[in-house]
Amino acid sequence: MADIRDEVTDDRGAIKKLQLLFPGYHGYRVNEDLRDADIYLKDEIYKFMLNINESVKKIENNLVSQGLFQYLEKLGILRSNIQEIAERIKHHEAGYSGISAAVRVTPEKLNALYDLDIKIYENLTNLKNNIEQMVADSLMGRFDLGKYNQVLEEIVGIHDLDSSRNRILYGGI
Repeated sequence: MADIRDEVTDDRGAIKKLQLLFPGYHGYRVNEDLRDADIYLKDEIYKFMLNINESVKKIENNLVSQGLFQYLEKLGILRSNIQEIAERIKHHEAGYSGISAAVRVTPEKLNALYDLDIKIYENLTNLKNNIEQMVADSLMGRFDLGKYNQVLEEIVGIHDLDSSRNRILYGGI
């Protein structure tokens, strides 16, 4: 995935470029662009996760058509976990700190949030590949419990990454 921060910077209009010239607005403009990039990235992650859930539904449909009902509960748990993480990511704050906030959200923190979301996106790519393998297996009437457990572990890893967001905002950096 291309770095959205560069795209946001390149798409600055005349007013945004003018804001960069004034000391009072320069920091504001830079931070807003970083927030916008992370918002766009989170939106892409959300859409990607919904797409992954559609693939899990394909597995369910394939198994039902083959009469393999015993795995539907496991797939329901999988879809629920993916949906829960997708909703959390979709509703994360964008790192605003306000005029006199107790916690200052610096450009370093905003970049760290973006980098965290990139790691989540990369992990989702691996997750998507494994689920696509499960889709192919389900077309042949197979359900690999080892692959299922691997997918669950990947989801836990994505959840743990996402949970580190508060440490970036309120601790560390």
